[in-house]
Amino acid sequence: MSDIRIEVHKGSYDTETSYNKVIGYITNKTYFGGYGFTYNPALSIIEQFKLSETYSSHTHGQKIWHFYITFSTRWNHIDLLNLANQIALIFSPRYQIVYGLDLDKGNPHLHFGLNTFSYYPDIPVITPKLMEDFLIYLQNELKKWYPPKTVTLQFQGKKG
Repeated sequence: MSDIRIEVHKGSYDTETSYNKVIGYITNKTYFGGYGFTYNPALSIIEQFKLSETYSSHTHGQKIWHFYITFSTRWNHIDLLNLANQIALIFSPRYQIVYGLDLDKGNPHLHFGLNTFSYYPDIPVITPKLMEDFLIYLQNELKKWYPPKTVTLQFQGKKG
């Protein structure tokens, strides 16, 4: 078993309820944060994510990417939240991202919801190939940040 495992959550995220499903799940965690949205009672985080799709000059079936990171041993909550923030910063210059620390099952783990659509209308959407490239980059970064830990990636059934 690897020390750190990145996995894209299985399932289809191509319906209008996809934002509600993923963002609602993640923001229901004890701790959550992210980039590309504000805490605004007049416009929810979900509505802010949908605006990026509305104004995008691109179309795509996938609305949002849901991935999570698990750990073979218990990590300190502060360290996990700092890691979540560092990961979110990789995506935040172009895409909205929300993350949450899940304390419900065994070892704590991190969930991420990454908008397929950029808040810049002309930036391309995150296709499966681009998402896989992003996560391979993340896998390599985690290997650098946490040597000698092993880091594995499970992307839509493919191990890497």
